[in-house]
Amino acid sequence: MNHVFQELVEKYKPKIIDKREFRVVGISCNTTMMDKDIKVPNVVEEFHSSRIGEVKNRMDETISYGIFVDPPNFNPEKDEFTWIAGVEVTNDEDIPLDMMSITISAHQYAVLAFNPKTDDINPYQFLYQWFTREGYEEADLIGFEVYNPYKGVDSDYILHLPVKKIRRIIK
Repeated sequence: MNHVFQELVEKYKPKIIDKREFRVVGISCNTTMMDKDIKVPNVVEEFHSSRIGEVKNRMDETISYGIFVDPPNFNPEKDEFTWIAGVEVTNDEDIPLDMMSITISAHQYAVLAFNPKTDDINPYQFLYQWFTREGYEEADLIGFEVYNPYKGVDSDYILHLPVKKIRRIIK
């Protein structure tokens, strides 16, 4: 591991955690990597400013999520992915009009706390590099950011990327 990367690991302290299955209700958009910096903040702001109060059965009043759902064999150069701005619920009965529900499976996650106002790394690339060096690989097409609380598009968040340990065969 090179010296600069090791310094970043010591600064950001990424880790692997286990997380239970949970359900989120919110609004979504489809976007590409090229358009995400416009579309994602718009849907997140719309949800938090005018739609969040419509969600019933919320688990926690301060926590919200930004969830990405990549298609199989995702090609970031051209493929669309889905972004969901939402909150965790106890059940998804009585979903508001134009909202959706998604169940996030129980997984191990590589996690990283990130402050977009002060941190100068790409958290997704950094976390991916870290977990691959630690002997993990991607385990699912769904990952998420946790805001506690959401304070606008520059809110701190904890990035969660689903991972699984790579099984190595020793010969």
